[in-house]
Amino acid sequence: MSRTFCFTTFQSTIFAPNLLMKKAIIIIFTIVAVSINGQSNIEKAFSKSYAFEYNIEYSKAISALVELNTDSYPIDFRLGWLYYLNKDYIKSEQFYKKAIAREPSSIEARFGLVLPMSALGDWSNVLNVYLEILKIDPNNSVANYRTALIYFNRKDYINSAKYLTKVIKLYPFDYDSNLLYAKIKLAENKSNEAALYLEKAIQYNPQSEEAIALLKNIKK
Repeated sequence: MSRTFCFTTFQSTIFAPNLLMKKAIIIIFTIVAVSINGQSNIEKAFSKSYAFEYNIEYSKAISALVELNTDSYPIDFRLGWLYYLNKDYIKSEQFYKKAIAREPSSIEARFGLVLPMSALGDWSNVLNVYLEILKIDPNNSVANYRTALIYFNRKDYINSAKYLTKVIKLYPFDYDSNLLYAKIKLAENKSNEAALYLEKAIQYNPQSEEAIALLKNIKK
């Protein structure tokens, strides 16, 4: 009897870890399978969403992601874009702001956010967003140019020139920047300086009717 007991105890000691190991492996594979399945569902949802967007079915493109009942930066960012396309600018703003809350340094989400804001004519907040981008990336040429353009439209030529100068230094032959700088100089009654920037703009784009007309007016 004692021999049987000892042998049983010996078996338990040897085989118990193996059973535990098998259970652990099963659990791990289950978790991985669920994770892969979940990832696959997300990828399928994005694929569907892109397909619906291509066919200009924006509501369906939105639903494909909303039905996931999952929150993430890519989903929030994508929904911000889709709601913008669907002309639901309020929801577009909400999702772009959610994306920024998840990734506070995101420049792309801020460039997305200005889309619905611009559509709503909310130029003060558009300017604030561009200034936020420039705090993160002071030499961002797109944000600097658009900030300069907003100030120009407000007839604040000093601030307009301040931000545009950064673009001109990095992209001396950029058409849009040279044309805008010429307009600033014209507004400041500095025709000779304006002519220099207009000539550069025309060299870049010899078909530019606007730049050619402005230069002709200067040389009258």
